[in-house]
Parts: sequence; C-alpha cells; structure tokens
Amino acid sequence: MFEQCQFLLKAAIEVEDYAEAGGLQQRIDRLKSQHPIIPREERLAEAVEDGNFVLAEIFQNDLESVKTNLGLPKYVVGQAIKHQHREGVRGVVIDVDLTCTKGRQWVEGAGCLERGCALGYPGGETELSELQRWSQQPFYTVIPDLVDVDASAEKSAWRWPWPAELASWEVNLYNDVPAALYLAEDALTHDPEQESELVHPELAQLFDGHDATPYSGRTYRPAPRLLLWQQQRQQELQEARQRQKAAQIGSVNPYSRMQ
Repeated sequence: MFEQCQFLLKAAIEVEDYAEAGGLQQRIDRLKSQHPIIPREERLAEAVEDGNFVLAEIFQNDLESVKTNLGLPKYVVGQAIKHQHREGVRGVVIDVDLTCTKGRQWVEGAGCLERGCALGYPGGETELSELQRWSQQPFYTVIPDLVDVDASAEKSAWRWPWPAELASWEVNLYNDVPAALYLAEDALTHDPEQESELVHPELAQLFDGHDATPYSGRTYRPAPRLLLWQQQRQQELQEARQRQKAAQIGSVNPYSRMQ
C-alpha cells in the first residue's frame, strides 16, 4: 500500500494534479507514521547525520528488535559481521534469505555444529525439532575475511577457522579461495571495527567502497556485479522451488506417472 501510494503521488505530480497529490501525501505520511520500520530507520539516519552515535546505537537496537519480532532480517547486504561463537570468523554479507534455503543434509550437518558451538554441548546431541526451528530464521551468505587464513598449502588444503560444513556451496565460485559461508542470524553480530580492513580477493569487485559508523562498523556498497549475481541466484532458487513443487504434485497425483 505504501509503495502504491508513492507511485500514485509521482503520477499525480507529473500531470500537475496537486489536489490529488496533496491527499496522497497525507495518506503516505499517515501510513509512514504507522509503519513499524520506516520511522525507526529515519530516526536512526538522523542520529547518524547529527553524529550522535550513542543515540544511533539505541535506535539501531530498537530497529533490530522490531525486525526480529516481525521475522525480518537484522542485517543488510554489505554489512560487516562477525560470528559470536567462533573466534576469527568475520566477513561481509553478500545475500540474505528469510529462512534457510539448504536441504535437510546441510541443515543437520551445519545446524548440529552451530547449536553445539553456541550452547556448549556436542553437536550430535541436537534434536531434529531444534534444527527445524533453527533453519526458520534468516540466513546470510557471507564472504569471509581471509586475513588469518593459511594459504601456504595447496588450494584443496586451505586452513580456515570454521568447519567446512558451513560452506554456502560445494563448488567454489572463486577459483583460489574458500567458499562463502552460510550463517544463521542468531550466530552473528555487527563487526564494530571501522578501521580494520577485511581481506578477500573479490571484495573490490563485489562492492564499491564502504561507509562506517562506531555502532555498526563497516557497511559496504554493492557493486553492479553483486546485484547481477543476486538476481541470478534468486532466479535459480525460484526455479528450484517450482521444480520441487511440481515433483510433490506429481508424487500425489498417480495419473501423472502414466502421462
């Protein structure tokens, strides 16, 4: 509704129907005031612009709390993050999923490790129902910071401070570095380091510079290459869901096997 009113407002201004535009603007202002996210984002932006980073951090925490309650992702593409329970694991978000898009095998392998790491017990003791709940939160594809990764060995023997089960894909998209990570929201937090460079050979190709604030660290600006990759990935996920849905329908309909 909010986006539709904005579109109609633009159209009314273009034809110089200012009476209609005035009514639409009032409606937009009313919708904006009732919106759970937009006013908080505006207050946050104003605090940053004023240089009041203590207040900005308060607004940021409030915004993240509301997003969590609504089931929305806390972090955006380009946000520098770090793992709360695995020392040395940090990186930059390159894509966001509202829930886990991996299959059951990946969820069981990665989920057991992550829940065990977070709660301090052997991963094999994690119950299946707990893994199912874990997979329903937002997930992030993250290119990892490789500053401390040992690349002296062969490519197939990279030494990194995270389990291979957390890899976002089996076949690495980048020829000479480990695959991106696929991390659950409850394992992440903002990386507050403003001055600390993240090291990854694709960082300069995927992002066009960065902004930094004391309360949330660096946020990198997506470059066209990253935006194109995101579009391709979303199309692949949509096609995969359609194939899965068609397969489920076919298994239910016995006549489909006869065609």
